[in-house]
Amino acid sequence: MIAPYAIIEWAEAQKRQKFTWLDDHGPRSKRPRPETEAENKLRDIAMLDAVIAICKARAAA
Repeated sequence: MIAPYAIIEWAEAQKRQKFTWLDDHGPRSKRPRPETEAENKLRDIAMLDAVIAICKARAAA
C-alpha cells in the first residue's frame, strides 16, 4: 500500500507539471494549444486536488 503522504507528493508534482504546461501552452501563452487541451489540464488539476483532500483526510484519521 502506498502511504498517503507519498500520494500527496506525487499529486502535487503532477499539479506543478500541469500548471507549467498551462503557462507554456494555455490560452494566454505565446504558443497556445487547442482549448480542449487546456480544459483537460484544468480538469486534471481539479481531480488531483480531490485526491490530495482524500489523502489528507485519511492521514488525519
